[in-house]
Amino acid sequence: MLTLVCIVVGEGRPFSVEIEPEKIVDVLKEKIKEKNKNTITCDAKDLELYLALKDDVWIGSKSSIVRELRKGIVRDTVKELIQEDMELDPADTIGACFVGGQEELKPEIKTRQIHVLVVVPEKPKTTKGEWSAAELSTVDPQVQSKLWKSVVRVIISISSCVEDTGTALVVDRTPTHLYLLTNLHLFLDEEYSDVLSDDFTKEIQRYLKLHPGKKPSGKRKNDAANISAPLIRRSKRLKKVPVFFQIAIEQLFRDQGALQKEKLKEVYKFSLESGICWRCSSDFDFAIFEVPTPPNVQLELVRCEMAYGVYPSMPVHVFGFPGSLKGKFDHDYAIIPAEVTGTQGSQMTLSTLSAPGLSGSAVVCTKMGIPVGYMGGGFDGSSKNEQYQSYGFTFFGMPRLPSAMPPQDDEETKD
Repeated sequence: MLTLVCIVVGEGRPFSVEIEPEKIVDVLKEKIKEKNKNTITCDAKDLELYLALKDDVWIGSKSSIVRELRKGIVRDTVKELIQEDMELDPADTIGACFVGGQEELKPEIKTRQIHVLVVVPEKPKTTKGEWSAAELSTVDPQVQSKLWKSVVRVIISISSCVEDTGTALVVDRTPTHLYLLTNLHLFLDEEYSDVLSDDFTKEIQRYLKLHPGKKPSGKRKNDAANISAPLIRRSKRLKKVPVFFQIAIEQLFRDQGALQKEKLKEVYKFSLESGICWRCSSDFDFAIFEVPTPPNVQLELVRCEMAYGVYPSMPVHVFGFPGSLKGKFDHDYAIIPAEVTGTQGSQMTLSTLSAPGLSGSAVVCTKMGIPVGYMGGGFDGSSKNEQYQSYGFTFFGMPRLPSAMPPQDDEETKD
């Protein structure tokens, strides 16, 4: 009996399969399918299997290759091992493939090794140019559950009137603060200048110069976000009336009822003021808010794990919340399959985003749910995004986060 450790390319969770040497590769496919019946939805016969041999050595389970595979990152090193002519023949025996004979003896199978690279064929789109609701939620539920602890919806309101909505990412968390990243373009309206810091206001002015076509519309987005809130036209708002700015954080939870559906729930609300404006960038279209979290506030939000390896042809998923086409879904979120088509500096381009619009912004993740970046201003929740190159940003342009900074010496902070 042989114990083979397998890993699905693009998914990255190693698992073991026990099989007799005299069995054929087709039987191994069936065992792999049975071991992953909740995540591998194709027929066992359609799986492609390859030897995890690099330079005649089994890939180490703790190697950098596996660490990246666990995050859904597939480098050229792995692509070289999964060429079409290297696929295992379904009719060959396990012994011939993994043990070999006198003429072609394979390395000894031991622990802490990866032996099989599994490729699951991609599912084609059902209708040209559009994605079905089912196709927009094909990510492993366990991956989703983990990700929705870091990806949230933000509701921006002025005097209880919903102004805009967007997707935000918990990029850091300390015992006293939550660091929330969203898009700078959500705050272009001149009214925000009354409460944002000088640095934020300057970057917004610079953003408008860099993107002259991106102007605040002055139109409420209640219908687009399907949020019930008072609708007050700007021309009717009296300047003498006190105006307060708030941001509500909504988190996705699984309903414990019979339907077991996910529902958005408001978990925290804070005032938008200059003191929480931590870092922002007009070049990279991000705004990070340093949100105080009192000790008595219990939040199930965690700092996300981030990956920096992004490359052309990389398959990804775009996570966010439906905009004006919310009625198309039977859930409050959207997960859109996409592919990275190019990178330049901190910018990346994505294709195959012909799908229902997302409200305000979105987060780009690997298939394992590891964030690798976020969408820029072109993803604005319009009725439908045409099939074109959409722009996003990697995390290379991010400032150093508090949890990565060395603790300050009290003596150094004194005047």
